[in-house]
Amino acid sequence: MNSPSPAHGRLQVGTAEFVRVEWRFLLFGMAMAFCSSLGQTFFISLFSAEIRAELDLSHGAFGSYYALATTASAISLVWLGKLADTMRVERLALFVICCLCASAMLFSQVFSVVTLVFGLYLLRLFGQGMTSHTHTTAMARRYVAARGRALSLAQMGMTAAESVGPASVVALLAFLDWRTLWLLLPLIPLVGLVPFLPVLTRRTRFQDGGGLEGVRAAAASAGIDDSGSEDIITIDGITHWRRRAVLRDRRFWIGVIWLTMVPGFSVTGLLFHQIYLSEVAGVTLTTWAANYVFYAAFAVIGTLVAGQLVDRYSARRVAPHTLFPITLACLALWLGDGPFGVLIFFIFFGLASGMPHAAVSAALAELYGTRYLGEVKAVFMPLGVFSSALSPMLMGLLIDLGFGMATLMGLNIALAVLSQIAAMRMLKANPAGRLAGAA
Repeated sequence: MNSPSPAHGRLQVGTAEFVRVEWRFLLFGMAMAFCSSLGQTFFISLFSAEIRAELDLSHGAFGSYYALATTASAISLVWLGKLADTMRVERLALFVICCLCASAMLFSQVFSVVTLVFGLYLLRLFGQGMTSHTHTTAMARRYVAARGRALSLAQMGMTAAESVGPASVVALLAFLDWRTLWLLLPLIPLVGLVPFLPVLTRRTRFQDGGGLEGVRAAAASAGIDDSGSEDIITIDGITHWRRRAVLRDRRFWIGVIWLTMVPGFSVTGLLFHQIYLSEVAGVTLTTWAANYVFYAAFAVIGTLVAGQLVDRYSARRVAPHTLFPITLACLALWLGDGPFGVLIFFIFFGLASGMPHAAVSAALAELYGTRYLGEVKAVFMPLGVFSSALSPMLMGLLIDLGFGMATLMGLNIALAVLSQIAAMRMLKANPAGRLAGAA
């Protein structure tokens, strides 16, 4: 085995005490997750009607431009994500937040298709992409024994944004122009986060991971070259992988990538075709939509539970099983009876949406170390984008060809089960002749 439980031989801490001592850095993660909403689909889509009206765009045209901008931003993140391996977290967060605020201000001035695509590209790159990438990478580096809990608690910032963002925007659009609103939105991170970054990112006593500075200092003291000339280096008994080495690791291709791609495929595709699914399930759209409260609640529960399980049993053992709720959700919708089946579907689908966040980031740190975690994690954005872009098209084609609920649910169940089995086998394996030590 690569490593025992992540807490083995390390600091043990209860959750209440952990939060009491680490609230500053946890608040940093939550605030970054909250601010990332400026580049998230749920937030940008709130302005769809106003943008389409001004630029005379159809739903399909706007969606196509959005997909183009999102794909370009995901590809760019493969290179920009490396900054997390060279810049201190405080400086990187300042850079990313300033770029995000500038992107929001520029987005208020779109006047053509070209400027729209460019504006969406910047928002997606620095919002959904780099803002999330910055805080998840930093938290995975700074914590070991409580890594899962730290990542899951930070994700609550996104939950808060999803809770208050839509209603707030709808209310503000009643008396503010959408362009004016996008000029005002950057004030939230500029006033509420930027001035406090030095305090929020300060190291505290339960941060038992070295962080970027600690790993680099340990490499220097041991006379190890960590500039990137070596694909794999070992520092203090922990193995750290460059991205090019990860891409040659069979565990990555057979087991790890599906932990990101399958949830993205299933969650996006099934929710995209929710009107069709509600009709086939025999419920009204109103009844279907009313169950989103359970989806949101169990997404939060799934995030927190996954974090606790990661810290107790290790991410390598927990991460494969975050795919299991997809199987249960699809079985409930396929075999369930009317409103009750839909309710059970949303409960398990919420778990399927919330559980992978902490588990996958922590698993990457355990498998491939933390020195080059920025560039390794940056690989996953294009993969997630590809899977979430493919599913609406593929499922829509199946629906158009006359395939029904059984085919759609069977497809997603098969993907989830096979990927879970593959991940369970691969995450137990060591690469030949190497140890992918925990971070």
